[in-house]
Amino acid sequence: MAMTMIKTKTIQVLLAAYNGAEFLNEQINSVLLNFDKLSGFDCQLLISDDKSSDDTSSILSDYSEKDSRVRFLDGNRKGGVKDNFNFLIMAATADYIFFCDQDDLWLPNKISIFISKFNEVETSDLPILLHSDLCVSDKNLSPINVSMFAYQKINKDPTFSDLIVSNSVTGCVMAINKSLLTIVQGCNVSKSIMHDWYIALIASAFGKIHFIPSALILYRQHGNNQVGAKSFSIKDGLNKNIFEKSLKSLTSTKKQAEIFLADFDIDISDSHRCALESYIGSFNKSFFNRLHLFITGRVRKYGYTRNIMFLLMYVFFCGKKIR
Repeated sequence: MAMTMIKTKTIQVLLAAYNGAEFLNEQINSVLLNFDKLSGFDCQLLISDDKSSDDTSSILSDYSEKDSRVRFLDGNRKGGVKDNFNFLIMAATADYIFFCDQDDLWLPNKISIFISKFNEVETSDLPILLHSDLCVSDKNLSPINVSMFAYQKINKDPTFSDLIVSNSVTGCVMAINKSLLTIVQGCNVSKSIMHDWYIALIASAFGKIHFIPSALILYRQHGNNQVGAKSFSIKDGLNKNIFEKSLKSLTSTKKQAEIFLADFDIDISDSHRCALESYIGSFNKSFFNRLHLFITGRVRKYGYTRNIMFLLMYVFFCGKKIR
């Protein structure tokens, strides 16, 4: 009687590095500790350095020589954090893919909690995205707020229409399965605003997004953060420079929607296509058209403060320059 070999499932953590020498050891060690606490999986940490000028490259080389689970793939210039992660995405092959910043610290049971959730919600080849809460911490990892979702009033359960306008999936606490990875690798994620946002759109359109209501990393805030946990007020939004930057970001969401529609036009549902086309078309239509989309909730952000600013930018100032 022939024995059936059970294939060991694989996990890859993607870490995009750039001038991260100050905190890199702590983060890598926290990921490896997660590997140590997980049995029955083949785990790898894939790292790409964006041509750092500090000791990042030598730190990564040392880890890769000492631990076979650490693979330092490349140290050449990619062009920024988005392009660095895109390089790693295209190199990924595992059953489960986790995304990792260079300056945080993962709690020891982060991966095992995610894997338990994958086991609970995965069915057949359905694309799945999981993401969790974060504990916002200072430079020394002392907690500032135990829940970034509460701290910033982030939408835990966004719809596809919500994600067209605003992202609420934070890449450093995101993981995806192989079915979703395959779709991502075949599309124009490199042209998106940011990889985590585009992947969330894909997951919402073709699979499921599940939120884990536990803070599973210490999200370190310091002077060199590429993207951090920032508070926001109406007063801030009315600052001319911030307002102009926000208008530019709004235009970028239209461009991203156009890219998504071009990528998946023949595959998405009629309702998702309608949401994309309505949003894209509204930028060239009247004030009244945009106001109608906003009032009916078809184009809206999450939370009172965000919606006041979004009403001003999208409905009143869309396509205009501020003097």
